Amino acid sequence: MRHGLGWICLGAFLWGTAGLAGKVLITRHGMDPLVIGAWRLAISVPVLMVAAMWESKGWKGRALRRGKWGWLMVFGLAVAGYQVGYFSAVDRTLVSTATMLTVCTAPLVVAILARALLKEQLGVSTLVALAVGLAGTVLLIGAEGLAGLTDPRLTTGNALALFAAFCYGGYTLIGKHLLADAPPFRVLAVVFSLGALLLSPVIRLPEPSVEAWLLLCYLGAVPTAVAYLFYMHGLRRSTATRASVVALLEPLTAALLALLLLGERLTLAGWVGAGFLLSSLVLMQWRSDPDGEAATG
Repeated sequence: MRHGLGWICLGAFLWGTAGLAGKVLITRHGMDPLVIGAWRLAISVPVLMVAAMWESKGWKGRALRRGKWGWLMVFGLAVAGYQVGYFSAVDRTLVSTATMLTVCTAPLVVAILARALLKEQLGVSTLVALAVGLAGTVLLIGAEGLAGLTDPRLTTGNALALFAAFCYGGYTLIGKHLLADAPPFRVLAVVFSLGALLLSPVIRLPEPSVEAWLLLCYLGAVPTAVAYLFYMHGLRRSTATRASVVALLEPLTAALLALLLLGERLTLAGWVGAGFLLSSLVLMQWRSDPDGEAATG
């Protein structure tokens, strides 16, 4: 797949299915969002371990240097921080506002820091795709998300959403840095094991329901483990900035699934936003900036 962006699209699509499963766990089974986030990490670990063992048989790169283990620790903290920040934000502000702040801020963080720290060159098509994608996300989420920014009672929740965005941006950049000489699946296995350990104190057993356990297993295995395997595989072949723009497919997937399966409606602005998001993805795939693309592997 071109420049790894196709793999990132697959990962982002799977991320978008998590919201539907999470909504059922919250509404039907009364689970706390943060507990769901902790279970996602815990259940993802066995899948990632299997992937890491399979990868080790064919990995031809260099072994991870001792100096990189500190970055792995920070990566794990950022993964756990994202779960805590986002799900705590959902509990303290409007869901639409939390989603907008997290999803829209993260690519900007990645773009700025990738330019400063990884020396990534931001080509014209990447910048245009970033602007179009962010505008589409805002339109898709709607006016309610913007309204949540002006309510002083929601300040704490909004700040937690921004914290989650910085955690996401941070682990994207760290992941790109580590992938220069580290096996991606092994990195994920170590990092998510650490994240699961950090969040283990908040884990609570769900009600004895087959549906609840199946949904938790789905969340951990598919939109967490498999999605991140796709994302990291694609990230090795793309810049961090381009990867963060393509990952905007996540809210589009979530909105379309809610439309098809939950009977929710999109406003005219939402449809325009969906069109913008698709346009940004097409632009990223159709045109590549020679000075903005830096593939590895």
